[in-house]
Amino acid sequence: MDLATLVPSQGWCPPKSRGPHPQAHAASFLPPLPFIPTALTHSSSPPPISQGHTQDTNTYFLCRTLRSLGVQVCRVSVVPDEVATIAAEVTSFSSRFTHVLTAGGIGPTHDDVTFEAVAQAFGDELKPHPELEAAIRGLGGEGWEKLSRVPSSARLHYGTDPRTGRPFRFPLVSVRNVYLFPGIPELLRRVLEGLKGLFQNTAVQFHLRELYVAADEASIAPILAEAQAHFGRRLGLGSYPDWGSNYYQVKLTLDSEEEGPLEECLAYLTARLPQGSLVPYVPNAVEQASEAVYKLTESGRGQTLGATLSPRNAGLLEAPCRSRRR
Repeated sequence: MDLATLVPSQGWCPPKSRGPHPQAHAASFLPPLPFIPTALTHSSSPPPISQGHTQDTNTYFLCRTLRSLGVQVCRVSVVPDEVATIAAEVTSFSSRFTHVLTAGGIGPTHDDVTFEAVAQAFGDELKPHPELEAAIRGLGGEGWEKLSRVPSSARLHYGTDPRTGRPFRFPLVSVRNVYLFPGIPELLRRVLEGLKGLFQNTAVQFHLRELYVAADEASIAPILAEAQAHFGRRLGLGSYPDWGSNYYQVKLTLDSEEEGPLEECLAYLTARLPQGSLVPYVPNAVEQASEAVYKLTESGRGQTLGATLSPRNAGLLEAPCRSRRR
């Protein structure tokens, strides 16, 4: 296999003024309110990502999805397929954050070492898990027996496929406050979608507004400075120039835990930015098109397309994936 990654592993940390850092405990889930779990993404992938052989999409997906669940990402780390290195990073993250998510390094080959590394991090040992052994046998997963050997203190979490409503046949493994996700992007996405309840922070909802401005960033910098001085304590204001877009020159982001300040700042900027500089723009158009295709497969009109796509996607979750990328 080419990739034995511990790609995104997220831990969570409480924000300032929200109380002391909660200690990580065995099988801990979301910390008691009012803590906000803040995820950190941890990637182990020597050749593929760190050497530029493949593009990391897992970090972006995890950060965005966790944000929508009331979670703020704190740290992202990329580490090689080395048991001692991964174990040291997991130990550090587990003690500093309330949750840690790893991605990758789960498979049948010699360089799939995530389970071993996490066991070492907690002074645990690998043992065959009866439920995992049964799942692998039931799926006819010859050659995948290594997946059944997990840290002895591991817990199993069976998610539900949001598209079919059926439970996944292979679970997500966790050890204490560390959750071990597959590194294959399609698998990781569907596993997280099926287990959002594990990470949902109902005490917090982040609100986001994006503005696309057809004006040079330097020319609007004074306006942004004024807005920051006026609203800075109630929201985050970001400015991101884009030299490659044919539609806008700067993307502005307004981010807050409250809706009111966003609307006030939005009105403030709209009134002060150069007239006609705000442009309508649809971000992630390709991704939105993909989501539309999947929705079509679930409709009566999409039965033919669904029959083409579903076997591949269903197989990815219902059996150990035989792709070389993990």
